Amino acid sequence: MEKDPRNKSLKDKTDKPCSILVVEDDEGLSRLIAKSLKKRGFGVEVVNNGAQAVDCVVNNPIELILLDYRLPDMSAKEMIEVLRERQLDTPFIIMTGHGDERLAVEMMKCGSIDYIVKDAQFFDLFSPVVERALEELQNEKKLAQANKALEESEKKYRTIVDSALVGVYKTGINGNVIYANKALLKMFGYESEEEMTLNNMLQVYQDNSDRGIFIDTLKRLGSIDELESTGITKEGEVIHVLLSATLEVDTFSGMIVDISKHVKMEETLLQSEKLRSIGTITLGIAHEFNNILAIISGNVYLLEERYKEDKELMDALHTIKTATDDGVGISSKMFKFTRTQKKTTEYAAYDLTDLIKQAVDFTMPRWKNMAQANNINYQVDTEGTKEVFSILCNPTEIREVFVNIIHNALEAMPDGGRISFNTRSKDDLVLVNVSDTGKGMTEDVKKNIFDPFFTTRRPEGTGLGMSTSFGIIKMHGGDIKVNSEVGKGSTFTLQFPITRKTVSPEISSEPIEEQDKKCNEIRVLVVDDDEAICKLLDKFLSGKGLKVKTTVDGAKAIEMASEEKFDLVLCDMAMPHVYGYDVIKALNKLEERPKIGIITGWGEKLKSIDADDLKVDFIAKKPFNFNELLILINRAFSRG
Repeated sequence: MEKDPRNKSLKDKTDKPCSILVVEDDEGLSRLIAKSLKKRGFGVEVVNNGAQAVDCVVNNPIELILLDYRLPDMSAKEMIEVLRERQLDTPFIIMTGHGDERLAVEMMKCGSIDYIVKDAQFFDLFSPVVERALEELQNEKKLAQANKALEESEKKYRTIVDSALVGVYKTGINGNVIYANKALLKMFGYESEEEMTLNNMLQVYQDNSDRGIFIDTLKRLGSIDELESTGITKEGEVIHVLLSATLEVDTFSGMIVDISKHVKMEETLLQSEKLRSIGTITLGIAHEFNNILAIISGNVYLLEERYKEDKELMDALHTIKTATDDGVGISSKMFKFTRTQKKTTEYAAYDLTDLIKQAVDFTMPRWKNMAQANNINYQVDTEGTKEVFSILCNPTEIREVFVNIIHNALEAMPDGGRISFNTRSKDDLVLVNVSDTGKGMTEDVKKNIFDPFFTTRRPEGTGLGMSTSFGIIKMHGGDIKVNSEVGKGSTFTLQFPITRKTVSPEISSEPIEEQDKKCNEIRVLVVDDDEAICKLLDKFLSGKGLKVKTTVDGAKAIEMASEEKFDLVLCDMAMPHVYGYDVIKALNKLEERPKIGIITGWGEKLKSIDADDLKVDFIAKKPFNFNELLILINRAFSRG
């Protein structure tokens, strides 16, 4: 016996058997309907009244109801209302007697999928109607599942997009925001999409020309992979961004990446490279400069000692000495500039507001004198310096930074003005704003302000003040930026990492006092490649009773020290052929080691002298004070 093709068709379309409830008070008809459905492989329940039908639907997984309109206890409409009150929305097909088509239409309005008239053609129409109904139900179920899956997918996608580290957006051509993820809102400082919408997406550009370039390029090419630009946050902060977008009819969507840190790192690296390259040159220049200053200051000292009664000559010597001291100051700045290349100082915890006030006090005589001399007014306001966390620092260097900034501000206010300080804590940083009401800076000056040897104060400016300050701040793990507008003044913003731990400050050594021991009859060997330095030290030390020999050659010095006994060797470090370190090593290997004093024009700490072969008794930095040099010598011999 062949299988009913309708059975196969029905199963193919419905995929799996359904539970069907037959609600019919005619037992004969209900048995025939049930038999027909079971033959097709469906689960069937049969009841003969509305109450039983409701109970069955409540307690069983019924997927379709074949419902007679007229029931002994209630109408089909009433039964459906009962089910809906119980929040049961089981689909149903109305079975109605001949002539009840109007009622059937009414039930269709109540939600019936279809209706079948119980007439001679009932069983001929029965199968197609049920098939169609089940097929539609299956399709609706699949559609609902697909919609649910889509909804979940969209939810997951939005969650992923919202949690992304890059900004994702969708806008209209006119800039109205359709969508912005959390990263984008955070990037530009907005709380919600609605808030950002009020300001229009085009407002994030700092430069109007960038907006035009972006839109024109997008319209021409249809997409932009990477466009570097600058944006502006809700609070007015400028950030560097990388834009991408794709045009979609009347909208475009894309991503925005904040590359401010990357740009900052590049700028810092470039600045560091400048500092390193110039630092090497500066160190060499400063060393030679110190040699020259040592010769000048030494001869001034000798002349002062000899011609104390000649007032005219003493005045001239005083002028030379003042100029020499200025030169020493410049040399010190040059060495300090080179020290910013590496950390050589242990830091301690200091109150930043105290350091600011100390810098103000230090500069006070200058700006008050300038005000009095030019009949103008200067105001230095520290009212904005609130209590903040301490920072780890070298206090001398940080004071110098603020002194440099104050001096810059004074130079920018020749007609008087106001300098104000403001401090605050933000996250793990201490921020300081130093503002002036001066003439401001051009873009070119702002760009180069931290470059070594850049100055607008020719010829008196050295161009090392702000570059040194930049290096000092970087060595403290901080940063410095300048914001300036011509005619309105400038603001320097400094930031330092905070510390909540206290570090004991460095203990400075006690002042060296002159010892009772005399220097007469001490045999001294002076080693310096500058013959003028040798002659100068010979003249001074011989005048104090020491027996002096000199040489400009390191190899010769080693030979002389090996052949005759010296009590003291004063040795320069930077010499041709045989370096000062080589001389010191040779001296430390002698059976009768002399006292060793380094005379150096290098401002930087010398490399380790703790090793046995590099031990020295003292270091005298050029240009040295002769009295201090004599004290160092006396002290070395007083130690035995």
